[in-house]
Amino acid sequence: MNELNILIGNEIKRIRQERNWTQSELCQGICSQAEISKIENGHNSPTVDLLQKIANRLQVPVSEFFINENEKQTFRTIDLEMTQLMRATKYSEMKKRIDRYLNEITNEDVIILLHYYRLISEEAMRNIDYRTCISQLLNMTMEKQLMEESFLLYVRIQMAIAVLYTNHKEYQHSDTIYTTILRHDYSTTTYKKIKLKILYNYIRNLIKLKKYSLILINTEEAIKESNQLNDISYLGHFYYQRGYAFEQLSSSHTSIQDAYTIAYGIFLATENNSYAKILEDHLRDSLYFTLG
Repeated sequence: MNELNILIGNEIKRIRQERNWTQSELCQGICSQAEISKIENGHNSPTVDLLQKIANRLQVPVSEFFINENEKQTFRTIDLEMTQLMRATKYSEMKKRIDRYLNEITNEDVIILLHYYRLISEEAMRNIDYRTCISQLLNMTMEKQLMEESFLLYVRIQMAIAVLYTNHKEYQHSDTIYTTILRHDYSTTTYKKIKLKILYNYIRNLIKLKKYSLILINTEEAIKESNQLNDISYLGHFYYQRGYAFEQLSSSHTSIQDAYTIAYGIFLATENNSYAKILEDHLRDSLYFTLG
């Protein structure tokens, strides 16, 4: 066995298991189960044609099978570092680190990520206006077939554009972007969790557009998917958004109370105290109980 075969086999197996597919489900109409087993175990070297068929079945680019784990870790580490600096509004420090990384890094995805953060930080510092930022971000999504080569980066950049539109009250432009990226297939666990973040931001924009019936439809989907994934990252927010929509539609007091109280309980359980306090201070009459 050589290292490349092992790398390819491990990636195929990982993606297949993320989808909860069996080997027989993956290989149907492509090759034998024995062949898939040998590929996943690193014993066989698949042909380019077979790799393309497997990639098409798994709905990922072929390049996904060749990404080195060290490169993935580098991407995750830098992404977390930049996110933390962004939240702390340490934009000058971000710029220094981005410049340093760009002189050291050769991985294309990481370079795109760094240019993405540079544009977002430049807009936040008002060094460029938001329209220029959007224009340059759009150019990034069109270069080198980004959607096919790195779908998560493509979605990240599209979401950033949508958020910029929302922040500058261009809600319809933002809505167009969200509805477009939500049409894509989010079949792996990682992709489904990204979809939850998209739905959260999309619903925030729907609130600005006062599309309350549509909010109910999307929060129902988001809550269902959160529960299926056992992911509570945005669950409290989805119930809060649902309660707000019920309130604006003059729904029954019980429906409003149920949604807000569940949101409150989740915020308490996840120690999201700032949101729990908002509910205590402003929506106490719409809660079955409070601890504050």
